[in-house]
Amino acid sequence: MPVETKTKIHEDSKKLVYEDSDVKKAMDLIRQRGYVTRADFKQMADEDWAEGFDQKIEAGFLNAENEDPYIYFEQFDFKGGDIDSIIFDMDQVGNREHASELLGAAIGQQVY
Repeated sequence: MPVETKTKIHEDSKKLVYEDSDVKKAMDLIRQRGYVTRADFKQMADEDWAEGFDQKIEAGFLNAENEDPYIYFEQFDFKGGDIDSIIFDMDQVGNREHASELLGAAIGQQVY
């Protein structure tokens, strides 16, 4: 069942929809490799959607038994001016620098 969320900034102009199946898939990917990007979910190209997706993923892990990953949402700048998002488990990825490298590799961008 889709869950709609309105962002504070775009309350009247943008409805953000999150599918339960997408949240489950993201949680599975994070368990397997530690992160998700727009290469996995094209909607993550929208910063508002990605931030809300992070909240849904965190809530999913909070409700999961015996799991407490440190889920982190971050945006990084790439050469050429592109900005992109990654949602990752800090315990698996280790640090922000490694997260930026993983994101760059996943979306084919060069890290500064």
